[in-house]
Amino acid sequence: MIGSLDSTVPYRWPYDGDLDPARLALVVAGAQAGWAARSRRAADVGIVLTTVASAVHAAGAVVVGVRHTVLPGRRPVAVPPLMGHDDWALAPHVPPCDLVVDAYGVDGFHGSALDDVLRARGIDHLVLGGFGHEAAVDSTLRSANDRGYECLVLTDGVAPFDVDLGAHALHSVTMSGGIFGAIGTSADLVAALRQPLEALS
Repeated sequence: MIGSLDSTVPYRWPYDGDLDPARLALVVAGAQAGWAARSRRAADVGIVLTTVASAVHAAGAVVVGVRHTVLPGRRPVAVPPLMGHDDWALAPHVPPCDLVVDAYGVDGFHGSALDDVLRARGIDHLVLGGFGHEAAVDSTLRSANDRGYECLVLTDGVAPFDVDLGAHALHSVTMSGGIFGAIGTSADLVAALRQPLEALS
């Protein structure tokens, strides 16, 4: 057992104090060329996510990429790329993923196998990052929270379409004592995941 992260807001994450890699996944939402091309700081966020993914893999946890598309005849406000289109392909900024899940909407759980895949592996703690923060990442976060997952959003691991809207999306996570989970930095998470490995060396 690793414990919990000290500097996350508004509470120490995870709430149960058990940062167990066997229960943990990094979920990269909006993991596509189209989302990344429209997002601010995409290249910087890609570097952050690659660093986090490396630490997650080293600790024995998994990385899941989510591709979003639309059902025929549907046009959501934040239009995901059409399946098979160049924009639908994984972005070059996306770190190596253990699994790639296709969702039919902005929410990564909608019409996808994401919930089944996570539960089959005993995963109930999610670290979220990705592109199109205030659309793909935020919608996936809220859906994950509704399903009972304990969620952490990486403040430096999300690339928004609009900087102000991205800031509002992060703030909304912390409202009411952490209504959707907690927010924290990649450095804090990576340091926590490396503690057991350093103790063994």
